[in-house]
Amino acid sequence: MHTAHGSPPPLALFNFTSLPSGAPLTLTVPSGQCLALLGIGNDQENFTALCAALAGHQHPVAGYLHVAGMDVTHAPTGHRRLGTIGQHTPLFPHLTVAENVLFPLRAEGRIPPADCQRRVTETLALTGLEALRNHRPARLTDEQVFRAQLARVLVTRPEVIVLDRPFTTLQPASISRLVALIEKLQRAIGLSTLLLTANRAEALLLGDRIGILENGQLLQCDTVPTLLDRPVCEQVAVAFGEANALTGKVLYCDDDTAELRLPSGETVEAMAAAGLEDNDLARICIPPDRLSVLFPRSLPVAAEDSEGMLLCALVSARHLGTSIHMRFRMQDGAELIAHRPPVHLPKDLQPGRPALLAWQTASATAFPMDEKSG
Repeated sequence: MHTAHGSPPPLALFNFTSLPSGAPLTLTVPSGQCLALLGIGNDQENFTALCAALAGHQHPVAGYLHVAGMDVTHAPTGHRRLGTIGQHTPLFPHLTVAENVLFPLRAEGRIPPADCQRRVTETLALTGLEALRNHRPARLTDEQVFRAQLARVLVTRPEVIVLDRPFTTLQPASISRLVALIEKLQRAIGLSTLLLTANRAEALLLGDRIGILENGQLLQCDTVPTLLDRPVCEQVAVAFGEANALTGKVLYCDDDTAELRLPSGETVEAMAAAGLEDNDLARICIPPDRLSVLFPRSLPVAAEDSEGMLLCALVSARHLGTSIHMRFRMQDGAELIAHRPPVHLPKDLQPGRPALLAWQTASATAFPMDEKSG
């Protein structure tokens, strides 16, 4: 599965459309990496159709699918050097684990039996299934079922594997072990994967790059730091960055910085998204871990000391071990969430306590609210 330097990527889509009303997808999966597509819309049927079109179970509406540089858009299932894993690929209940893994090699009929058995043994060892080779699926845990599905795909030596919402029935501990297994396979055999998921945590755990898909439309595809620091639209900022969103009016834009007035009267600064202009209405997105929180000893605070800060009241505080999630209510009734280190004592986090919230200009992004935002 290793791909030589300068060779075509394991998977490339060019204006690939899997549903008549769907948006075209153009993306690549780099060798030895995982590209995670995170669905943030209500319509998850886009993933079902996309996976079916990639596997060859249905024809795409338009576009092209290349695997290792070869156009396999219309190649039959099983002749694409692409494997899929998900709820649509159950194990055969009447076969043992080893027989399930052997099945695709027997179906192809191109490899001598002795080589098939050797490849099955190697693949079972690679996926930690040696001791379970004679078990039937009914005796396996959900995690072991996934390992067996993975082994059944790996034994065919595909260029890329598509994981279609694979962890839906798994517990967090199992997911952690399987993520570690996939990372090991990336290093050992150059495994390349396309993950389809509606779970943000799964995308973060596995994705070297993450594409944000809203009802089939690719909004942004980038590394995690870029998605968090420079989202291209409010949807990405809120759904992926879990950002707070406030409405404000642009007082002025200076290069890539904007000053805005909130309905409560305070003025704040943020990075200006493309198309933002003076006097625009904007949505200001601030990730909860970028908010600074100050609990003043007394109020009112002098104006010069509170410039750029928002006067709020603490609604609730929840200690989550490594952080405290605080909910604040602004003077106009809007609410903000802040994630802060657990440095405050419970007695200091009583509901109703006044607080001042602020952020660095580079930590917030203001998006235009009209059609200019795309």
